[in-house]
Amino acid sequence: MDIDKLRQLLPDTVIDNPLFVSTRDHEGGKSYHWDSVLEMGLAPDFGLFMPSSLPIFSDETISALSDLSYPEIAWIIMRNFLPLEDVEDSVLADICDGAYSEIDIPIEEAMDDNSIVIARLDRGPSCSFKDFAARFLARLMSCYLSKKQRKATIIVATSGDTGAAIQTAFHELPNINVLVLYPANGVSAVQEKQMLSVHDNVRAIPLNGNFDDCQQLAKRLLNDSAVRKRFNLTSANSISAWRLLPQTIYYFYVWSKLHKKFPDREIIFSVPSGNLGNLTAGLIAKRMGLPVKVFIAGTNANNIFANIVGRGTTIGSLSNKHTLANSMDISVPSNLERILFLYGEAPDNIPDILAGDRSITPEVADSLRKDVFSEDIITNEDIEAHIVRFWRRNNLVLEPHGVIGVAAAFRYRQYFTEDRSIIAVLETASPAKFPDFQNHYPDIPLPENPALLNLEKIDLDKVRPPKVESDTSSIIKELETFIK
Repeated sequence: MDIDKLRQLLPDTVIDNPLFVSTRDHEGGKSYHWDSVLEMGLAPDFGLFMPSSLPIFSDETISALSDLSYPEIAWIIMRNFLPLEDVEDSVLADICDGAYSEIDIPIEEAMDDNSIVIARLDRGPSCSFKDFAARFLARLMSCYLSKKQRKATIIVATSGDTGAAIQTAFHELPNINVLVLYPANGVSAVQEKQMLSVHDNVRAIPLNGNFDDCQQLAKRLLNDSAVRKRFNLTSANSISAWRLLPQTIYYFYVWSKLHKKFPDREIIFSVPSGNLGNLTAGLIAKRMGLPVKVFIAGTNANNIFANIVGRGTTIGSLSNKHTLANSMDISVPSNLERILFLYGEAPDNIPDILAGDRSITPEVADSLRKDVFSEDIITNEDIEAHIVRFWRRNNLVLEPHGVIGVAAAFRYRQYFTEDRSIIAVLETASPAKFPDFQNHYPDIPLPENPALLNLEKIDLDKVRPPKVESDTSSIIKELETFIK
């Protein structure tokens, strides 16, 4: 990695001392250093951390990214959020190389289907898009803890893919333990096998509840100062700003590759949207200068975000329904708070909006609608139909989450028939993680994935731990037995 060359592509307004703020800081006067954000995960006022300012990349710089590798683009983006005095250029280069040297993003064309391309973010170690952020976070945190000669325990709530991504990213790294909370009967068999097949310094436990219960438990423990201090707790969910920011990198990477191939076409991203971390990262990338025309946010039957964009309110949409796209079965997405904050909603209003007691400010709604199209509710029947249709028309296999991005892209085309932009759909997981679908459609081949082959022989009934109740005392007991 030629660091001198990469430094020439940094924005003129490099932030000397990057700071973070909380989405619920009513006074607007408190800021946090990057390492405090890394350690705490969640802000003391129960808000989520956001950068206090963002770097702005010029069009010339963004165009130059098309000739760079993924680790090089990662270095350029993340250099802006880490102070040089704490993380030297060469150290950041090692982090980026270690995280991304073996990761690729194939872009598959389905040009007969309304100028759609599929950006496959499913080729990492856990076969999920969450590998991209988890691997950077793991190496950054390991580097930080080694330098400070300290240990930490990460607590993670997952609706499917986050758990395995975090486990594989942190597996066998020194000074770190990982406890994953997942909803019993709320993840696919393959996802559960992945989480229960990784051991040593990582552990996954099923909770007697849904994903929202898991997420709220993780937040409560992180905000209990005594518990956090006792176990040195932090987060690696998209609750963590350091899980969120690395997700901006693949937007720059995919955009640069598409712009090089289609220089005269505008580019749209269609994003399957559950907990909204993926979409939030894209919106941040746009604020950093990435010229994305618009984002399409596809939702399943848990359609709180579609209601926010369409009607400006969560009222009547706070539900958690089980769908084929189980990783998106979330009633209140954590990162909705960050999106509202990013678009200027007052911190005082955010808790009431999330609770369904207040509509968002009209000016915020108008601003959000300029950047995001989302009024789709994709049913299980839609998911199946679109997987079959896309395979038979394009010979490309998608899984239930990624195909929601395709379905939402089709809906966008129905509204904007003259728009000839390239739509990049983010495929978020490997179809091989959802083999049950093939029982209904045996003519659709599941791609073989070496990372998943060894899971077939695992008997879940033999390896699954007992369900744990959804209360803090039960999780503290798990932490006590795990952290010795």
